[in-house]
Amino acid sequence: MFKKNFDEIILICIIVVLAPLLIYYNVFENVYTITRVYEKYNFDELFVIFLSMLIAVAFYALKKYSDLKNIKKELTLIHETDTLTSLKNRNAFLNYDEEKYKYVVLLNIIDFSVFNKYLGFEKADKLLVLIAQELQRIIKENLNEELFRIYGDEFAFYSNEINIKHALRRIRLLFEKRNFILDDYEFTVHLNFAYSSCFPKYLTAVSALHFARNSIEKSIYKYTEDIAIQHNSLKMLDALKKGFSQKNIIPVYQAIYDNKSKSIYKYEALARIKQNDTLLTPDCFIDVAKKFKLYHKITKDIIEHSFNDFKDTSDEFSINLSYIDIINEGTNTYIFKMLNAYPNVAKRLTIEFLETENIMDYNVLLKFTEQIRAFGTKVALDDFGSGYSNWNNILKLRPDFIKIDGSLIQNLLNNKDNINLIKLIVQFSKMNNIKTVAEYVDNEELAKLINILGIDYSQGYLYAQPQERHLIWK
Repeated sequence: MFKKNFDEIILICIIVVLAPLLIYYNVFENVYTITRVYEKYNFDELFVIFLSMLIAVAFYALKKYSDLKNIKKELTLIHETDTLTSLKNRNAFLNYDEEKYKYVVLLNIIDFSVFNKYLGFEKADKLLVLIAQELQRIIKENLNEELFRIYGDEFAFYSNEINIKHALRRIRLLFEKRNFILDDYEFTVHLNFAYSSCFPKYLTAVSALHFARNSIEKSIYKYTEDIAIQHNSLKMLDALKKGFSQKNIIPVYQAIYDNKSKSIYKYEALARIKQNDTLLTPDCFIDVAKKFKLYHKITKDIIEHSFNDFKDTSDEFSINLSYIDIINEGTNTYIFKMLNAYPNVAKRLTIEFLETENIMDYNVLLKFTEQIRAFGTKVALDDFGSGYSNWNNILKLRPDFIKIDGSLIQNLLNNKDNINLIKLIVQFSKMNNIKTVAEYVDNEELAKLINILGIDYSQGYLYAQPQERHLIWK
């Protein structure tokens, strides 16, 4: 009660103390004299009380004003500060005038959800604080700019650097050389970068970062009109419709290498939309295709093109299917129609199941697997290690291959936790006669470790980029 009404109590005390003081110093008599002179205006002794109240209210108002200024300052600081990293937050970032800067730069940590999953949120937050501190230091030393945490694993800063791409490459190189130690474990962290000079700079940079997040390669993306088009749902819907009518939804093929024989074992078919000399990747159109119920048409086109491409070769290849492909009656019927029509192709085909953690009914998948095995078709599970909790279902499925999740592979070097997990996966696979494939292998050091761990096959930019058929079989 006392704390709540502290200012009002002080006001009363001032009045109680000030009124006698004014009387003691004959203020009353002086005022009385004045009131007699100006008696016609009804001045009297109450003027003393009024004067003391006036002075007290003035002091009260000044204190309140000071308190409000301090509270406003504190609230602004709280409102514009990230509580975890102590960096300024998105609110503070958006209060800046972006027109004063040439670029808005956004960056995010690649697959930070993996750290959340395997470390737990509390330890992952500690790692995020270490990352934020190191990023702030590097950006301050190299560009003299302030780093902001937008949300989650996403950060931002403004820059007037002339050669921004060169500067961002340097920042990424310096950062990714740094290993982060937490609970005696070392972690290597990778970054996506995106930047924009097009108004509104923040929103266009967001589009570029979305593109970077979904890209299969680690790079630094500048916002361009092409990126804008690729993330415009209506324009992408039009691109899909033209792709279907003009047969421009095509597969590209990425080689998968045998780590023992050092040769190509097979090719994976990956969907693209061909627009003149440009190949649009699935991150641009898959969400739109699902939204407008066109996903099944993409699957059919990729199957048709792939079977035609491989019918006159002896190479092995794989096609990706999701659970929604399997439960779609039209797609399911078409798959078995093609397996029946091309028995020699079916024997060289591997079907990779995507997003297996989202399967509602495993019995449907088991039945489908038994049916395709009758044609000699093999089975693979994609992104193994990222979302599979029921290993018993995997044993029931008896896959021929499991593809180890790329986020585990990319964070393998100097990461004891990931190395131990990969060892467990490899051991489990060998015991059950399952071949293993490492995704996103992009450097020699990583390739050597993968061989040491006993993984059977590798796929990534170190070996081959996805290419159209005519560029592979010239």
